[in-house]
Amino acid sequence: MSMVVTLGPRQDGGKGTDAAAVPRGRAPARTVDQHVQGTSRIWTGRTGTLPAVLPPRTRNLHTPMSTPSSPITAQSPASSRMQWMDLLRGMAVILVVILHAASIPTSTGSGIREWILTNRYLEPFRMPLLMFLSGMLLPRSLAKPLPQYLWGKYAAIVWPAAVWMVLYGVFVYRNGPFELSYWITGDYLWFLLALIICYTLAALLQKLPFLLVSAAMMAAVVLVEVPSGLPHKTLYYGAFFFLGAWACRYMDRWLRAPWMLVVAMAVVAAVFSHLGREDLALRMGTWQAAGISLLGLGVILWLAPRLPRGMISAFFEWAGRSSIVVYVAHFPILVVIHRVLARMEVAPIWHVGITTVLGLALTLLMVWLRPWTTWLYVYPRQKQVATRLKERAARQKSAPAATPTPGATPDVGR
Repeated sequence: MSMVVTLGPRQDGGKGTDAAAVPRGRAPARTVDQHVQGTSRIWTGRTGTLPAVLPPRTRNLHTPMSTPSSPITAQSPASSRMQWMDLLRGMAVILVVILHAASIPTSTGSGIREWILTNRYLEPFRMPLLMFLSGMLLPRSLAKPLPQYLWGKYAAIVWPAAVWMVLYGVFVYRNGPFELSYWITGDYLWFLLALIICYTLAALLQKLPFLLVSAAMMAAVVLVEVPSGLPHKTLYYGAFFFLGAWACRYMDRWLRAPWMLVVAMAVVAAVFSHLGREDLALRMGTWQAAGISLLGLGVILWLAPRLPRGMISAFFEWAGRSSIVVYVAHFPILVVIHRVLARMEVAPIWHVGITTVLGLALTLLMVWLRPWTTWLYVYPRQKQVATRLKERAARQKSAPAATPTPGATPDVGR
């Protein structure tokens, strides 16, 4: 079953939660580059501060361009704290819930074909968008010392993935938690496993240009017969992850692109998205699908900062800051609702409608309850561990190098 989350991980450095949401105050308007270099969040909604100067290992290849002298126009898209990234993340993850609310009932013949086809319109854009947004903040993560980087990913991605794999496997999954394929594929949590792989690759390949890594992953999945499931999804969607890491430095420039170009891109993307309703090759896993996704992402990223602020946008931003909660909690909730309705043998339209509305309501209730259930989404002592790692890195950086005494015998072998 295809899953669209990013989730988004608040995860970096373990200073907050990914993948965890903390109420934030308003900050002065800033550009996209300032956002990526300063306060920023991953798909989880975490916040942290990026040093003004990145370490040498990442400065040349991955530092986003800083163009504070080139403000973005068109309805002040450079709004406080760059809410548009949370907005997009929230919209995408809510659409994931709607997608699964429509697809899960099909397992018992209670689905609605027209609703499934409508969901397919957005399939080329949901997952690539979430991966792209996560990748945009990768340079900030890699600017940290390796122990802090790895701990942040463990606390905010590996931990919730493991917790919910156990919970879902024990209480919901029909075959139980002891089926090997369940752990290998990740079932509905495959997106978190794919993110874990991508972040691991990023640590190993950070010396390479991210655009090259993205192209290599896309070429592999298109030109080589990759096993379906997690390997195929990781390579294909991972290409958008590394593309986002490369493109973040050019985001301000893209946001100033002429509107006529964006309209043309939107028309082409919409036409092929319509054609892709009945053709999987236009939705995922091919060069054509990747091209359609890129066109759609370009339009979405250009448009998002220009959307008017209001209650609706604030709602999606709120959901986006806790996208990890929506992602991990929604599927078990939908499955339980579906099983109850299947036993009641309600009509398909009611089955899908109730599953969608009630599933969304209960999932959002889980978001509201997050302050009292943080251990479900982030390692309980992540802040303490992150603080110790940060202090250790600061001590190591400030400690003067030991100067050997002339004539002294090295104490090798002691």
